Amino acid sequence: MTKEPQQFPEKLTPLQAKVLIDAGRPLGPTAEVFVCEQARTLPQYDEPISCKANGVGDEGKKIAVNTVGRWLFGVPGWQGHVRIVPEDSAITIYYPDIAPQIAHDLLLELKHAIEESSK
Repeated sequence: MTKEPQQFPEKLTPLQAKVLIDAGRPLGPTAEVFVCEQARTLPQYDEPISCKANGVGDEGKKIAVNTVGRWLFGVPGWQGHVRIVPEDSAITIYYPDIAPQIAHDLLLELKHAIEESSK
């Protein structure tokens, strides 16, 4: 029996929750790319969801927001539900505190993965 993808809301605000990550080195303007690339390596990133949102790619092609990672970090034409703010060697990720539990889990696993790799 196949499990139905969890329904995620198209928009959640405000971004009241945060995760503080020690990256081990200053990342400056590359922090957002670094965080997104690290997140893509986690299994929760690709967990299927159901969401009405879509981004827009080249030539107007729709990009489905159909995974937890896409919902959090966005796709071209749709910005997602996180704001990534670097400060010295720290990165703060702001996100909706009422996000589905798997989104919280992904961000906590991301924190652990980045901090472990920076040792």
